[in-house]
Amino acid sequence: MIEPFANDHQSMQIGDIVIENQKDKITIYGDIDLALDASGYAQAQQLHELTGKIIAAFEDKSLYSNSEDKSKENDDQSGKYIDNPFI
Repeated sequence: MIEPFANDHQSMQIGDIVIENQKDKITIYGDIDLALDASGYAQAQQLHELTGKIIAAFEDKSLYSNSEDKSKENDDQSGKYIDNPFI
């Protein structure tokens, strides 16, 4: 189980859902079929535990003021205007 917002290198999978951990966001993609059987129940429990950890991390108010740790995707845009060299 990942620790939400703890690092930029953890990931996990539940069914065909992939959860990627980063310090400033969590990315979830894929799909899952929760069958009404023991396997579906185990997957539902994992989803419940993960979402509980994510909610607990959001409730920790210190995370909202954390502006130091941003993923590379967010840092690529400087907000400065640059002339287009192809025109």
